Amino acid sequence: MELEAPVGHVVHLLRSFDVDTGAPETIGFGKRTPAVGRWVIWALLALASIGTAILLINLWTSDSPWWFNVIFTLMPALFIIGCAVAVVESGRLSRMESLLTQRWAQIRQHATLTEGRVTDRAVSLLDNGGASSFALMVTDAAGVQVHARWHRSNPDNQGETLLQTQIPAIGSKVRIWAVGMPDAEAPIIVEALDPSVVQ
Repeated sequence: MELEAPVGHVVHLLRSFDVDTGAPETIGFGKRTPAVGRWVIWALLALASIGTAILLINLWTSDSPWWFNVIFTLMPALFIIGCAVAVVESGRLSRMESLLTQRWAQIRQHATLTEGRVTDRAVSLLDNGGASSFALMVTDAAGVQVHARWHRSNPDNQGETLLQTQIPAIGSKVRIWAVGMPDAEAPIIVEALDPSVVQ
């Protein structure tokens, strides 16, 4: 299973299941570069593009071999294009998460609780063996499957790296908060217990 999940499907890792607290107040997305930061990056990319264009003009008017010119034309061009694509994608996800946050605030009081179990999981590990992110596939009693992701950069998670023992195991119980039938477009919160603190 890949770590990808619909943007609005989020895992909350809890120490315990509180009773009668209602649906979570916030959906819990991770931090993203703010709009001002993206504009600063765009300005830097524009300056880098101008500087690269000047260097490439000098490169192609010199007597260097054509293959050398091609290599040193592609390298900075691909880097700048890659950065631009990343900034565009970050802005798109930021807008989508903002809309989903607003939608959750509007529909939260209508969210219903369904119990389920973890049926599959995927974990992304760091060099030190810690988990930087994970995704869960959960299935409720009716057989409906939901794929959700834990966001390390969510302020509630304090950017911490998890131990592998903190990731819910296959078969562990979860709580699914959703409005109506779960679908990829709607915000859904999957509450799972941190197995390292379960008594």
